[in-house]
Amino acid sequence: MRLCVLGLVAFGLTGCDDIEGMASNVAGQLAGVAAAPDATSEGIRTLSLLGGDVRARGPEGYCVDQGASNARRGFAVLAGCALLSDDAAVMPTLDGLITIQFGAEDTASVTGNETAFAQFLETDGGRGLLASSGDLANVSEVRTVTDNAGVLARFEDTSGPVFAGTSGPQWRGFLDINGRLTTISVLSFDRDALARGEGERLLTVAMAELGEVNAPVVITEGEAE
Repeated sequence: MRLCVLGLVAFGLTGCDDIEGMASNVAGQLAGVAAAPDATSEGIRTLSLLGGDVRARGPEGYCVDQGASNARRGFAVLAGCALLSDDAAVMPTLDGLITIQFGAEDTASVTGNETAFAQFLETDGGRGLLASSGDLANVSEVRTVTDNAGVLARFEDTSGPVFAGTSGPQWRGFLDINGRLTTISVLSFDRDALARGEGERLLTVAMAELGEVNAPVVITEGEAE
């Protein structure tokens, strides 16, 4: 039950069955990242999720891994374009793995509550939420930063790698997108770990890109005619 509640808070899911489905789905996604680096036939930077209600887009040089992503569940995995396709030679300056998870409708809870949200993440309850195993003992002290984009957190989880080939500190951002609580994670590859400042910078850029690609379209008077 505790795991169910944490899942509801983290992903805006509607019931415990969703938690089990998410766990099974994520396991498949992780296998996809580890075993099918060429799942994307061409470099695709933007992907519509949840029936087109939201979109995922990463920083310059990042493409969506369609094999590891699940548009129906609002989940996307992004990595350097050249890692996903032989047809895309572009690689980002800061090379990491980015995941995006959109919550259910009406779960937005960050805007206007940034300080309280950050303080919660630093508590035992927050550490338990951040732990991939749900065990707060596996999560180090959580460092948070708040700004206009949302809440950023840095921590280390010793539960084991969430994605094969990644390790070390994690950076996670929380923001509201189209009425949905949205989570962005930045992970380091074993082969080339991100420094503390690099991970935070990559997360900041990723959050800005996500906000921009989901910004409301403003129609001017001339365009309306």
